[in-house]
Amino acid sequence: MGLLQVVEAQNGQEAIEQYMRHSHDLDLILIDVQMPQMNGFEAVKAIRDIQEEEKQEWFPIIFLSASANDNDVEQGIGAGGDDYLIKPISQKILVAKMLAMKRIVDMRRRLVDMNEKLEKVASTDFLTGASNRRAFESVLESEMSSIEENSNGLAFAIFDLDKFKAINDTYGHAAGDEVLVEVVDRVKKSLRDVDVIGRLGGEEFGIILPNINEVEAFDAFERCRYVINEKPILYEKMAISLTTSIGFTVYKGGKETKMDLMKYADAALYKAKGAGRNKVVEY
Repeated sequence: MGLLQVVEAQNGQEAIEQYMRHSHDLDLILIDVQMPQMNGFEAVKAIRDIQEEEKQEWFPIIFLSASANDNDVEQGIGAGGDDYLIKPISQKILVAKMLAMKRIVDMRRRLVDMNEKLEKVASTDFLTGASNRRAFESVLESEMSSIEENSNGLAFAIFDLDKFKAINDTYGHAAGDEVLVEVVDRVKKSLRDVDVIGRLGGEEFGIILPNINEVEAFDAFERCRYVINEKPILYEKMAISLTTSIGFTVYKGGKETKMDLMKYADAALYKAKGAGRNKVVEY
């Protein structure tokens, strides 16, 4: 199994404290049932409760006990143990059990990693790396429901690239795709970590800015407009200039729905287009 690092505890209470200190480094717990201050069943139940509350990753726990009583075995598994070994235990059996548990942990971690990758693929626009529409609208609904009374609002914007069809017609669709990728990259760099950009379709995108007021939102969207427009996008030695129009609204809680916000932002975007494009307009 290779070299293992061991963390020891003298009783159940200390086992909980050691777990809280080293929870991110542990792969397996071996714990005796009979211990002073707090027995192993109580300690493991407390550890499993912490894991559930903190949404921590599962790892195996093996009980060691001199008791072969059926009720004790049942209580151990019910408390959150994954195996129950009767003392005295041969070293070979203990090593074999630990190896088996390690295989389960490794398999579970691979499954977790794969699920995370699949979830990311399912929520990401394949071309630009922005959130896809389904994931973006889900974030919007979640952020709207979390707004508290008297707090800052939520700014929601829709923007698209002015006369984008002319870019595709002049430079080709491959160039158009490269423009979309670069635009999203530029906008992401201008936003905060908590902000979200999503592709709504074609050259139309949405932006969510949580916990922000109207003035801050306008400034943030002006930065987005500026970084898109400030310099041409280079594609195969061709310099492609572009501008963008942005319509936004600020939600501070109320009866409006996700679709209402999208309608408001779209109306503001339409107004920006009608005013000559390359503008930020608030609904």
